[in-house]
Amino acid sequence: MKLKNILTLIVLGMCGGTIFLLPYLKYVFYNQMIAATGLNGQDLGFLVAMYAFINLFVLLPGGILADRLSSKWCIFWSLISTSALTVVYAFTFQSYVASLVIWGLLAVSTIFVAWAAIMKTVRAVGAAAVGTAYSIYYAANGLTGAGGAWVVLTVYEALAEGSGPNLDAFFWSVISVAAMTTIVPFILLWFLRDFREHAEDGEKKSLPTLKDSIAVLKMPKIWLVSIVLFSTYTLYLGMTFFTPYLSQAFGISDQTSGMLTTIRSFVFMSLTPLTGIFADKIAKSTLKWFLIATPLVIVPLLAINWIGNAEGMGTIVIILTMVAAFFVCSLYASMFSIVSEVQVPISIAGTAIGLVSIFSYTPDIVMQPLFGHFVDQNNYGGIFLTLAAMAALAAATCALLLVMNRKTPEA
Repeated sequence: MKLKNILTLIVLGMCGGTIFLLPYLKYVFYNQMIAATGLNGQDLGFLVAMYAFINLFVLLPGGILADRLSSKWCIFWSLISTSALTVVYAFTFQSYVASLVIWGLLAVSTIFVAWAAIMKTVRAVGAAAVGTAYSIYYAANGLTGAGGAWVVLTVYEALAEGSGPNLDAFFWSVISVAAMTTIVPFILLWFLRDFREHAEDGEKKSLPTLKDSIAVLKMPKIWLVSIVLFSTYTLYLGMTFFTPYLSQAFGISDQTSGMLTTIRSFVFMSLTPLTGIFADKIAKSTLKWFLIATPLVIVPLLAINWIGNAEGMGTIVIILTMVAAFFVCSLYASMFSIVSEVQVPISIAGTAIGLVSIFSYTPDIVMQPLFGHFVDQNNYGGIFLTLAAMAALAAATCALLLVMNRKTPEA
């Protein structure tokens, strides 16, 4: 892959890493938001729920529209509009009604055309090395998100005085988010050519018709891909429950838990380009990579479930969680490359990505409450067995997709 393409993928990752800072600000800024806004935890939860709810309605139409517009400008104006909403929030953060409206509008500015445009552009830039491309994107995305969170917290800590509301510190922290989502799109303009210049050889470059977009909904492979993505994202969010498990079962300290979480969330994600290269160069298929990696997730999960909270097994369990997390990160980082492998034309890739994304992120709505219930009942075995089942489901579905690909080979 050319250096220019790698840099473009990194910039796209920077776009993805910054555009979601405000919608999910409570995950890194929880106590500060409560102190400054006067809201409680449930109120902040409703903000994210509002955002997720509106997302369900904008993903598919946004994907259809992204197939008809310049991806570069879709991403650019999405980031600029997100910056505008962030500035408005900086001046209205003490109004809960205004915050609810802003979080609803953020679904439009960050997801509507932006999500499909980013995902299909990663595929176009990656060309034949699409697995590597998505891995580079997600590595840059994760590191940028971590860096953005660090900037926000650093600004707050520099200006905060005592443990009160610190309204000025919160204001400038939010403005720092707006600064990042304003700078990054101009970097994008420098690196990214118009999407149509990346059209795949032999594909028509005319705009897809509505009939073309509707055809995506009738593709059995797309619905199977949705199952794979649902299962994979469930595995990814399930990693977050390793932290309370290790604390409750083995008394792991907060400091050690924080270090392990950092490794699982950021270090492993930064290494995913290596597994992306393996998928492209050695396995020569993301679907085949899934068949290799999913057993390497299932085995440690079943082992952890069998061990439970057995005395003296803390170190072994930590190692098992890290093995599972490494391969889960590699699966998560490459899962959207499956859309390319099931032979969806790039001209309607935005529609396909919008459709599968509806299902791929519903675990936030379905699985989060279920796993939370398991934690309340101290039933971590329920979580690990569910995750193992999801990995098995992903593997079985990938095997079926490989069989279907052989029956309908690429032209």
